[in-house]
Amino acid sequence: MAIVASAVKITQRPSLTAIFRSLATILLLVCLAGGCRNATRFSGPAGTPSDPTGYANANLLVSAAWLNEHLHDPDLRLIDLSSNGVYHDGHISGAVHLWWQDTIELHNEVYGMMAGAPEIEKLVTSAGITPRSRVVLYDDNGDRWASRFLWVLNANGFENVSLLNGGQQAWQASGYDLTKSSPTVATGELDLTLDYKVLIGADTLAQHLHDPGYVIVDNRTPGEQAENWYGKLRSGRIPGSKQIPWTSLTEAGSIPYFADPAALRALFVDAGVTPDKTVIVYGLDGVSAAQTYVALKLLGYPNVLLYDGSWSEWGADANLPIDPLPAQPVSTK
Repeated sequence: MAIVASAVKITQRPSLTAIFRSLATILLLVCLAGGCRNATRFSGPAGTPSDPTGYANANLLVSAAWLNEHLHDPDLRLIDLSSNGVYHDGHISGAVHLWWQDTIELHNEVYGMMAGAPEIEKLVTSAGITPRSRVVLYDDNGDRWASRFLWVLNANGFENVSLLNGGQQAWQASGYDLTKSSPTVATGELDLTLDYKVLIGADTLAQHLHDPGYVIVDNRTPGEQAENWYGKLRSGRIPGSKQIPWTSLTEAGSIPYFADPAALRALFVDAGVTPDKTVIVYGLDGVSAAQTYVALKLLGYPNVLLYDGSWSEWGADANLPIDPLPAQPVSTK
């Protein structure tokens, strides 16, 4: 089983692979129509971002004030991962637009897996990313889609990338303006090399289910755990996985800042997810898993692997073992 997505050969006769691919295509078309991932709506008090120096890997976050100060740095490459409509309604000056759906491999029976090198190269090229770039990503959805592209860049060997803490909401709350003008940027170019220190496939994961040096995090919400994709997905979880929903990673309120460093650290440590272990994270799909990857890296966890197939692969494969879901719903806040 492939660790990352790649083009799948189509047989002459209908097969289970072809059926799954058709299902994945249908799911994608639903998403294209706006019925798959609506932006999370944030409400309540604005809150205050934590001092970034409290995080072990503070370079993964930038503040709105920092971004405003460095907005015209020649090596800054600002990328907006919001929906196309949100981007054209208004975005931060100088930001180019990429859509998180374009990080997905279309020709794969597993929905949500990372696209192959040619597709990622197109994204890098259109965004103007070079080895000299200081990349900053944001969106209007709690940095969920921005986290996905951060992981994609990490998984392809590029590490000089950060998130705007609080996303577009933080920028606007700081009193900074948006623009509708789209920038023209020079063509980018990177040497892409897969980094297997940040990604893992189902076969390898299965070998570590009972390895005391590994711990698995399921970041699905109770609603996502109940999702069966029209009968494609089983009910359950990867054996031994710890339940830490992605909704617990950010502060409650109208601006989705990452949670206070101490609270964020306790969230994982109290669940037995400690820095001395190799941590494997998964979500409903690989896109959804990325925010937990970022949170752990932000805390300085040295070995974090994202299972890109996530539950969309594991939950659909009857040959892979599962544990039942917890008897009581997991609190999301």
